[in-house]
Amino acid sequence: MSKFCILMFFVLAAHLLCSCEKVYIGGEEEEDGKEHVDGNDNDGDDDTPEWDFGDIEHAGGGDGEFATGDIVDVYTFKNYAIYTQVWVKGYIVGAATGKNGKYRYEFGPEFSYDTAILLADTPDADSLDEVISVCLTNCSEYLRAKLNLYDHPENKGRRIALFGFQGTYLKIMGMKKIDSYEFPLE
Repeated sequence: MSKFCILMFFVLAAHLLCSCEKVYIGGEEEEDGKEHVDGNDNDGDDDTPEWDFGDIEHAGGGDGEFATGDIVDVYTFKNYAIYTQVWVKGYIVGAATGKNGKYRYEFGPEFSYDTAILLADTPDADSLDEVISVCLTNCSEYLRAKLNLYDHPENKGRRIALFGFQGTYLKIMGMKKIDSYEFPLE
């Protein structure tokens, strides 16, 4: 009986520790230069949903509850508890890193970091009170190379929409894993 219990413990532990990770499927640039990635459907047919980023009043449904796929601004993402994956839209305003346990945030030119970007509701934001951090180390090398300000300082001030879960990253509210994105937004 003891051997059976030990065996069942290890089988159960192995089952609980195994997980499936969503596969990143890189998007293709569309004719207008925008790129859209959606891990659910990239089979080439034109049934990708059009995202309406103009009006975010529906976010939270008026009752404080957020549904998967809601569209929120940086302020809402930063200040309300959101337990589902949502789209957050904003402007890339800076870069950040947490290398060697030291947290550094940059808002000006001559960016030194390619590990995270900072998003804000306005393109001229320059305070940690106005931004969220977005991890670029947990996404594909392609996406990291495309979005980081170290390699592409011209991305500063450009709009982007990111799909993922709310969390803390680099000691501020942010997104640790990007599951989908649309860049640039006009």
